[in-house]
Amino acid sequence: MRKVFSSIELSETVLVRDALQHAGFEATIQNRYSGRSAIPGFRPPAEVWIAHGQDYASARKVVVDTLATLAHESGAKPWECSSCREQNPASFELCWNCGRARNGTPEAST
Repeated sequence: MRKVFSSIELSETVLVRDALQHAGFEATIQNRYSGRSAIPGFRPPAEVWIAHGQDYASARKVVVDTLATLAHESGAKPWECSSCREQNPASFELCWNCGRARNGTPEAST
C-alpha cells in the first residue's frame, strides 16, 4: 500500500478515491473519521492509499488530473443527471446520488 493523497477536507479525499477507483485502482481512505478526534484542535488529514505501490506513478497522475479538473471547472455550471435528475457540480464525472456517468451510461459496479 502507498499513500497518494491527503487533505483535511474529507470531500476532496472521497473525490480522489472515487476517481482512482473509476480509473481501475484499488484505493481506500485512511483517517476518514479523524474529524471526531477527542483532542480539540487535533485533526489529522484523511489520506487516500492505493493497494499496489507499483501503481504509484499512474495513480498520482489521476490525482493530479482530478485536482486540476476541480480547480479548472469550479466556476462551470452544474449538470443534471439523466437518471435521477440530481444536480451535480461540473467537475463530477459521475452523479453523486445514483452513480450514473455524466454521459448517461450506468456506472459498472466494483
